[in-house]
Amino acid sequence: MSTRTTIQIDERLLDRVRKVVPRRGLSRFISETLEEKVSQIERRKIEEAMKEGYLATRRDREELNADWQGVDGEKWPD
Repeated sequence: MSTRTTIQIDERLLDRVRKVVPRRGLSRFISETLEEKVSQIERRKIEEAMKEGYLATRRDREELNADWQGVDGEKWPD
């Protein structure tokens, strides 16, 4: 579904766009460009959240590893 909207674009930018995009293709070009940019922003936010989660659990993992170091050095029966 499409929605008609009004936006303001700098004249110089619009002139550049019109040189590379057919007049009837402007709406499609803008939609595709916005979709790409929004996807990049969403992906960046997910990556940041994952990094924060990893850093938040890092201490827990270090403590768990320390608990198992004693067991790792034991010789197990064959």
